[in-house]
Amino acid sequence: MSPMFEAFELAAQYRQLAEQLAERQDDPRVISDTLESLSEPLDEQLENLAKMVRNIEAADSGVVQTMSNLEARHAALQRAAERGRHMILEVMRTAGRERASTALFSLAIKRNPPHVVIDRQTELPPTYLTYHEPPPPTPNRKAIAAALKAGMPVPGAHAEQGVRLEIH
Repeated sequence: MSPMFEAFELAAQYRQLAEQLAERQDDPRVISDTLESLSEPLDEQLENLAKMVRNIEAADSGVVQTMSNLEARHAALQRAAERGRHMILEVMRTAGRERASTALFSLAIKRNPPHVVIDRQTELPPTYLTYHEPPPPTPNRKAIAAALKAGMPVPGAHAEQGVRLEIH
């Protein structure tokens, strides 16, 4: 088998593995079978797996950036539409028109239902106030961590130290 063909086959196998991971293929047997099918030394497998992880992380960063750009664009379009509606409303008011019809649209100025405006909340009688239940207390993880680090037992909590993989 030619080295060029082997390289393409390995690339396809790693692409398949990346797709399985991206599709939340958490079946360890499927991933294990894919890894076993890779016919290269362990260090090369690890290097290629690290490359695959870096490519997935880069793709994820691109998706996050695209989502951020789309959210900003969405907000800008909403503001532009609102400004356009306000402009139409002001033009119709200035012209003294309550209604207008064009070939494509029927425009009408309508009154909104009345809404409540609170001027001074402190002056409202208790009858018009809603009392909310306070949120339940939450664990102070920093204080618990400090106590455990100092060797003090904390009933209901313990420290665990996991591991992670760093790729440099």
